[in-house]
Amino acid sequence: MERVVIGVDGGTESLRAAVFDSTGRMLGSHASPYDTHYPEPGWAEQNPEDWWEALGEAVRGAVAAAGVAPEQVAALSVDTTCCTVVALGADGSPLRPALLWMDMRSAAQAARVAAADDPALQVNGAGRGPVSAEWMVPKSLWLAEAEPATYAAASTLCEYQDYINLRLTGRRCGSSNNMSVRWHYSTTRGVPHTLMAKLGIPDLADKWPAEVLALGDEVGGLTPAAAAHLGLPAGTLVAQGGADAFVGMIGLGVVAPGQMALLTGSSHLQLGIVGRELHGPGFFGTYQDAVLPGCHVIEGGQTSTGSVLAWFRRTCCAPGTSYTQLDAEAAAVPPGCEGLVALDHFQGNRTPYTDPLSRGALAGLSLKHGRGHVFRAFMESVAAGTALILRTMAAAGYRPDSITLAGGAARSELWLQMHADMSGVPLRLTRCADAPMLGCAILAAVAAGMYDTVPAAVAAMVAVERVMEPAPTAAAAYKAHLERYAALYPALAPIFQGGKLGAQQQPVPEQAPVAAHPGAMPSGGPVEWRGGVIVAPSILAADFANLAAAVAEAAAAGAPWVHVDLFDNSWEACPNFTVGPPVVASLRRHTCLQLDCHLAVRDPARYVDALASAGADGLTFHWEVLGGAAEVEALARRIRGAGMRAGVALAPDTPLPEELVALAQRGEVDMVLAMTVLPGFGGQSFREGVLAKVTALRAACPGLLIQVDGGMNAATGPKAVAAGANVLVAGSFLFGHKQGLAAGMRELLGAIGPADT
Repeated sequence: MERVVIGVDGGTESLRAAVFDSTGRMLGSHASPYDTHYPEPGWAEQNPEDWWEALGEAVRGAVAAAGVAPEQVAALSVDTTCCTVVALGADGSPLRPALLWMDMRSAAQAARVAAADDPALQVNGAGRGPVSAEWMVPKSLWLAEAEPATYAAASTLCEYQDYINLRLTGRRCGSSNNMSVRWHYSTTRGVPHTLMAKLGIPDLADKWPAEVLALGDEVGGLTPAAAAHLGLPAGTLVAQGGADAFVGMIGLGVVAPGQMALLTGSSHLQLGIVGRELHGPGFFGTYQDAVLPGCHVIEGGQTSTGSVLAWFRRTCCAPGTSYTQLDAEAAAVPPGCEGLVALDHFQGNRTPYTDPLSRGALAGLSLKHGRGHVFRAFMESVAAGTALILRTMAAAGYRPDSITLAGGAARSELWLQMHADMSGVPLRLTRCADAPMLGCAILAAVAAGMYDTVPAAVAAMVAVERVMEPAPTAAAAYKAHLERYAALYPALAPIFQGGKLGAQQQPVPEQAPVAAHPGAMPSGGPVEWRGGVIVAPSILAADFANLAAAVAEAAAAGAPWVHVDLFDNSWEACPNFTVGPPVVASLRRHTCLQLDCHLAVRDPARYVDALASAGADGLTFHWEVLGGAAEVEALARRIRGAGMRAGVALAPDTPLPEELVALAQRGEVDMVLAMTVLPGFGGQSFREGVLAKVTALRAACPGLLIQVDGGMNAATGPKAVAAGANVLVAGSFLFGHKQGLAAGMRELLGAIGPADT
């Protein structure tokens, strides 16, 4: 009787199971869908019981479709979505719905994790971030803070896969794969105790599975109840699985140093095997022993790839236009699109820039360009993005020898060739399109003793059907195009996010020819701006001991500016001390957001050079401290000459000076700040009478930035905007919001209302 194995893939929308023979051929499969619930914007939950029901249906269906007897099944293994977090009670029952991987409610907690300055964060761009709200520690921290009773009652915090293995075998254990790549766990350092202590949740370690198993390790046999549910014999072996994409590496045959997997679809994910530990900006990892013992995994990603082409077809083409037709039009255009270059950052950039605020763009359009040029430009932008990621990895010492590709990109010969040409590395395509399920089948086959090692099983079960080599002439033609692509984001970043480029946003210098591969991980996305209004969180209301975390939280919430109040107790109207240029310089090293500096000091001129050097983007000083319009104009010109935006502030009791209106009308000042509270202290009540100045100023200066600061919340913000303000400074309302800064941003912007069209 031929022995077979089952691979199970627990995805976002369904659970799929497939039966494979010992050569890796799929004999039959079945899928069972389940629901996702969205209780709040940015939240996503699933019912673990739905997974269990889907698992039984899918396995029974796959065995029936394969036409094999249940007794032929030697073993099964399960991969699932990564970072779908489950809280279990002492009896193993879920205490609440699972937090799906895409759930972004812990964005504020993720910002605090990123600012913790812990050795465990080396896997996050060499400690420079980002840390996604998807990951285990931020979600656990959210649970501890938002649902403390549930957190206290949870004896186990684990993932979708761990829960399934518990139901199958009765054993509570974790996967070294999931834990290494998304839990800040290390097979040498173990649980990140110091990180947990810094975050105030040292007991989290006690809630994680005490046993950690490597991919392919034996978890146990099916319990009688589980066997009846799956329609398999009791005692059927269960092998340890992992995260879907990483198990997919095995299904693609990527198991040796120098090999890389390129998983394509609506986004791209690149995962490479490295023989040693590497850390650096612009990529994630390396993750020790995440796939195979003794090897590390390096990770990169592009958030929008196939989804960009789908957007173009849906938005810019007539109904019924096929990808085949668009491919043909693009193929008629030479490499480099005759000067047209696109940016693929439609939903931000994951690597190498890690900028959720970046967006897509087209540069170099002319009347010569047609639809084929534009479609090809977007295709080339994705391939160029993978090449740029590989250039970043090469700078840290990793260059793949081969790339094995799976997913949607394999359906376009033209797009495949672009990836090969720009990367300079051969692309391999395998027989089985379902790499994660085949990867699980390989792990099951090894656990069942059908093969001695994972590489041996890969050699027998993964078939490479063809190899696409780089075309030398096209590769040469793309050289200049790649440099244009690499220059595009640094040039546009200040427009996208209103900030100066930090270390993560600097262009990557060209290296020796390297290979390509793409990657993706959702970032959660920023808050959408309403009505052209900028909301600038004021760090005067933040925890001064954790300003980097506060700014990171503002960035995660989508704020393009951060408001920084600088008071030195020199002006009697503002008898307070806050921060100075050194703090601004420190913040600049941690953020690309605009640093909007408000000087309530007697002699603002003495700070101009220091703040310019520190990286301030705007400097606003008070009308009241200078001797009239001539001095105001001179100082504003000096500020603008230093490369900063020049603003003039008015205290609540100061009437609107006609001379200031004239300066604004002549373009001598960039912004006017109307204080609705006395400068110096947060938490004061809003003075609504000040808005008359805003209305008068808006009537006189339609295009001016008019900022309102003081007592700003969901009730006063709409009044300020109605009066004519387009920059709102909010401190206590945002940093003191019960649901976190992002929720405060949503509430404030929601109160302002949708943008005018």
